[in-house]
Amino acid sequence: MKKLLCIATTVVLCLSLAGIASAATLEALLPPAPPSGSDPVTNVPFPSAGDAYCSATNGCGTIPAGGQTAYMWTAGDYVISSVFTLPTTSVTDLTANWIFQDDLNGSDELWYVYVNGVAVASTDLPDCGDCGSYGTVSGTVTFSGIAPVAGGYQIELVLQNTVPDGEGSVAWADGGITGLSYASAPEPGSMVLLGSGILGLAGMLRRKRL
Repeated sequence: MKKLLCIATTVVLCLSLAGIASAATLEALLPPAPPSGSDPVTNVPFPSAGDAYCSATNGCGTIPAGGQTAYMWTAGDYVISSVFTLPTTSVTDLTANWIFQDDLNGSDELWYVYVNGVAVASTDLPDCGDCGSYGTVSGTVTFSGIAPVAGGYQIELVLQNTVPDGEGSVAWADGGITGLSYASAPEPGSMVLLGSGILGLAGMLRRKRL
């Protein structure tokens, strides 16, 4: 009886361990931006359904609703967002809340995070012994302001290393959320008031000289 109880306990423990999700964090690649107070944050869906991806081995496509990318293990494999339009001319930080399926068995995968083509962060997805469980990437990085391109912002994840044959792969899943912080763009009315104030000051200085 004790032997059966021991076996049952071991099985339950193994199943519990198999279900434990891997965790990874963002690491900054750029010097942090100086503190800027409480800038607005917009949460955008990435990686998420509709985002494009390419795997050198498994081909290209888009993430289906409730699905994930193809498995990726070759340097240069990527997943990229649509273009997000934000009311700003300078994004200053990025927060990750991303989901991946970890099938790595012998190697880690190093991914770089790009905002409009600028590498701002990295994340190391860990070898989990071919566990097949879903993990998360979380964390926030700050950086000097990045201007919009083609009217908006695009986020991309690019794999930096090739995993040897037989040492597993990773897939990015639908449901990821990315927070982007930015300095508020002045409203047109504020710009008019600012312009009027500068003109008024210039007039006062001119009168003093006369």
